[in-house]
Amino acid sequence: MKPLQLGLSLIPVAIIVIALIGWVVTLRGNIDAAIGSIEELQRSQYDETNLVERVQELDIEMAGKMADVITRQAVLENEMRQIMSDHQGFADVLYELGESGLIERREYGNYGD
Repeated sequence: MKPLQLGLSLIPVAIIVIALIGWVVTLRGNIDAAIGSIEELQRSQYDETNLVERVQELDIEMAGKMADVITRQAVLENEMRQIMSDHQGFADVLYELGESGLIERREYGNYGD
């Protein structure tokens, strides 16, 4: 082979080698950028300080709401007992009036006759 032919045959090989080196460098840059993004994402997802603080805030908030629910339940139970006591007292008065003959006694039913 003549030196000119040898030089002309090496030019395409040199172009391919340069292109391959450029591609590898670009690929390495893309991989470095991707690794940096993944590490940043992992740091943001696993930041436990914010998570612990939020859980503590929710715990305090729920404790306050539970105290409110317990208070409301106690008030409702007290009201229910008061109403039931009033009804029982009224029933006792009606029974005593009925026993003494002051209340008219009616019989209900037999509407079809």
